[in-house]
Amino acid sequence: MKKLDNTLIIGIGNNTRQDDGLGWCFLEHLEKEGYHEDSLLYKYQLMVEDAELIAKYEKVIFVDACKTQLNNGFEIERVLPAEKVAFSTHEVPPNQILNLCETIYQKKPKSYIIKIQGYVWDIQIGLSNEATENLKKTVSYFKHFAL
Repeated sequence: MKKLDNTLIIGIGNNTRQDDGLGWCFLEHLEKEGYHEDSLLYKYQLMVEDAELIAKYEKVIFVDACKTQLNNGFEIERVLPAEKVAFSTHEVPPNQILNLCETIYQKKPKSYIIKIQGYVWDIQIGLSNEATENLKKTVSYFKHFAL
């Protein structure tokens, strides 16, 4: 099993909403490649409580589906702590979780987000063909150029 050095990878999504399951599918691919399950976390959405969890890691990688057109079907960006005022806690973005982590726990893990372009969001299990191709490209890139 491949244990990632003090790194947590969080797959965000919902596999019952077709391409919204891309974050989870990314983790499933890593598991098949032998990555240790202790380094992988499946989440429907991020919550403020996740700040405590990520404070234990040096590096955190968020993986989520994206509705925006992306070159090559995926994009990797550095995520920095920032405040975001939200009407509801049902949508807490990674930069806000990082801000809470830094503010409350004085920890600032190096963080990235991997966005994978999706196309279909209906209530159904299974990725679209286009999203499946984007997922394959993303996993291949990640394995060869791990962050």
